Amino acid sequence: MAEYKKNNRWYIDYYLPNGKRKREVVTIQGVDPAQINRQDAKKALSIRKAEMAQGKFQIESTKKQIRFEQLVKEYLKWADENHKSPKRDYIACKHLLREFSANKINDISLWHIEKYKSKRKADNRKPETINRELSILRRMYNLAIEWKLITISPIKGMKLLKAEKFNPRVIKDWEFKKLYESAIEHFKPILLCAYMTGMRRGEIAKLKWVNVDLKGKYIHVVETKNNESRSIPIAEQLLFALKGLKDKSESENVFNTQEGKPYTNESYWNKAWITTLRISGIDKCRFHDLRHTFTSRLIVDEKEDYATVMALTGHKDISMLLRYSHTREEAKKIAITKISSIFSNHNE
Repeated sequence: MAEYKKNNRWYIDYYLPNGKRKREVVTIQGVDPAQINRQDAKKALSIRKAEMAQGKFQIESTKKQIRFEQLVKEYLKWADENHKSPKRDYIACKHLLREFSANKINDISLWHIEKYKSKRKADNRKPETINRELSILRRMYNLAIEWKLITISPIKGMKLLKAEKFNPRVIKDWEFKKLYESAIEHFKPILLCAYMTGMRRGEIAKLKWVNVDLKGKYIHVVETKNNESRSIPIAEQLLFALKGLKDKSESENVFNTQEGKPYTNESYWNKAWITTLRISGIDKCRFHDLRHTFTSRLIVDEKEDYATVMALTGHKDISMLLRYSHTREEAKKIAITKISSIFSNHNE
């Protein structure tokens, strides 16, 4: 083990625990390489010796680290290839870059993460939004390990913020009528479609006329979350609405705004939903609750078997359906009443 100077740079020469020889240029953060001397090199060599003796030596610390912005660039390439809609990845990375672009990937610590949380809170961002960004950051570092850019994640043990749990709810008939009456004309068929088919928001937004069989009375859902298509019978009320749209439509998309723009644009969709909800005056709910209502009614009210429900909703796992079976408090009360009636009859 030794230190030496070459081309005006100081190096240390030592052997790794596996017996391989390692030569490493001496660097000190914030110090001009020209100002580094032999004493600095000796100190760097002593540090390496101590790390190996204590079992704390990490080979990646001796490699040239990539910058965080390079990791983001590689991650977004991966997201483009592996995510159906990487829009959220791009949005999250924009905020992460704003905070960490000047860092190298090993320089980011849990302390930096806490600072990031505080800044995003100060921006009035909801815990759910911050957690989504942090989850993408965690995924980024897990991929960095897979790609052998690092061996250990410097943010291991990162904790997400406590977020308010938003429980889905069943929308009552009168509530849906209020929603429907409060919606603008071009949004009404969308509400009807969600309420009578249980289709996901993205499936409705991407629905094209080529996949709607008005004669056979079927909607063929092709672009799905789990990449498996399914067919849903069209109820009479929805069929009437779809025929009305078809007669006036000049677009390949089934659902469009009054200006003829597809509802695949989230800003159009969000504005229409928020306005509808506000005018209706009903308690807070999400658009996804329409799908939840559809599924819950099939299971609890109509007593449909799970296989039929899964074929209609596109759920892949039966465990996902089990949560719908306990959403109706009234159904539970009726069940308990039936049990108690046994004793009433016995006393008579």
